[in-house]
Amino acid sequence: MSNRIMKKTLASALAIISAATFVPGSVIGTTIAPIAITASAEVVSGNYTYEELSDGTISITKYTGTESKVEIPVKIDGKTVTKIGNQAFMGNKNITEVYFTNSINSVGEFAFCSCTALKTVYCSNNVKTIGRGAFASCTSLTDLYNFSGLETIEEGTFQRCTSLTCFLIPTNVKNIGTGAFQECTNLEKVGISGTTVGKKAFYNCEKLTTIEYMSDVVDIKDYAFYGCSSLSKLSECPELETIGDYAFFGCSSLSELSDGYQSLKTIGNSAFGSCTALTELNLIPFTKLTSIGNDAFANCKLLEAVELPENLTTLGKRTFANCHALKGVDIYSKKLTTIPQAAFATTGIVSFTIPEGVTDIDDAAFYTCKSLTKVTLPKSLTTIGDKSFGACTSLKNVIYNGTKAQLASIAVGSDNTALTGAAITYNNSSASTYPVVTNVLYNSQYHQFQLTWTPVEGAQNYGIAVYLAGRWKVQTQSIAASNTTFVSPKLTPGKSYKVVVAAKVNGKWDTSNLSKRAVTVTIK
Repeated sequence: MSNRIMKKTLASALAIISAATFVPGSVIGTTIAPIAITASAEVVSGNYTYEELSDGTISITKYTGTESKVEIPVKIDGKTVTKIGNQAFMGNKNITEVYFTNSINSVGEFAFCSCTALKTVYCSNNVKTIGRGAFASCTSLTDLYNFSGLETIEEGTFQRCTSLTCFLIPTNVKNIGTGAFQECTNLEKVGISGTTVGKKAFYNCEKLTTIEYMSDVVDIKDYAFYGCSSLSKLSECPELETIGDYAFFGCSSLSELSDGYQSLKTIGNSAFGSCTALTELNLIPFTKLTSIGNDAFANCKLLEAVELPENLTTLGKRTFANCHALKGVDIYSKKLTTIPQAAFATTGIVSFTIPEGVTDIDDAAFYTCKSLTKVTLPKSLTTIGDKSFGACTSLKNVIYNGTKAQLASIAVGSDNTALTGAAITYNNSSASTYPVVTNVLYNSQYHQFQLTWTPVEGAQNYGIAVYLAGRWKVQTQSIAASNTTFVSPKLTPGKSYKVVVAAKVNGKWDTSNLSKRAVTVTIK
């Protein structure tokens, strides 16, 4: 027979999960805060304690049984069970399997938290919400079934489920909460749907190798994949706009970035710091990228080559510092005004061209670049900071794109003797009247190519000519003078074309030496 009882208010706050982790430059922590429980009428029926909800259905608030396999009943005392309440099974050490009946539509906060023997959960497709910390610290949990109705994964839902190896997140899920899978140290594969990956969502999932289905992700929050040291490749994310601070820090197996990030606008501080397997970084296809944060690629020890895109406006401090293998950097942006503090310090760069538009080289920008032999300075430059070229012991040649008088007007900080003692060449010749193609990229999915070229001073606009049937034919002639890239329409795979970029200056197209200037592209 059921007997009615009153639940007492908890005497003290409940802190289920608390972790503090030191990372370079800060101390961060994940704390799932206590939940308040107020006095309310409850009923005990067998092994279950429940309370009646406003719609006449009931929520299980406590389970006292010792069975290893538990099937949540459809009804208790003739009343339909629709919810598993907060902390209902929390800390149960006997349960190994749990079955949700189809009447269940929600699971409360910490409902199964610290059920350390729990291995298998058979959810119901009718369950849309699972509260924060619901399965946190279920250290034996390996199998999750029938979660397809789930719409949100809350904070810490599966945190420290250290036996979990795989979970394909249902397509209805739009947000993955803070610390949702944090420290699931055996998680190897995950499929991600939705638009947001929360802060520390997969923090220190050190065996995670594969991330699938990221096509709808817009925002990857801070520390989301921090310390995922087995992650070797990222899926294409065509909708992704923001990569947060430390998002992929310490992903030491990550060897490449896909070019499928055409919507990306911001890379946060230390986002890819200490990704020690990364060897090449071509950001040219990231045409919307405007900002790269402090230390974003610092300590990527094997990184050899970097290409920065045309719309980049902000480069953070120490962005590539301590990338010892880095030898070449190409900057295609004309919107960058500053080479920031220690941006390329202690790298292996041999030659560096600072683009026109840059006015300031900040302190220690190239400090201890001992392999640097040649640097090209823009006419726009006004300030060189302290130790910008300090300890650049191999620097012998400086090319300046202006006059001797203009160079003399630049304010040069202290400890730059390597720069001031180098041989100087003044490159003040008249500008070329035709563009020079500097890069060709291919998109095998859409059978397109992209051209990038040097700007022509005084150009009114640019055009693209193609050699067809024995003569040159202009295909496009309305490319704005501010634009130095062109993406072709969809073309036939395997077919080759000779193409030329021409500039219109003073009302006339420069069509000289077309054959010598032509580049051949083969569609992939």
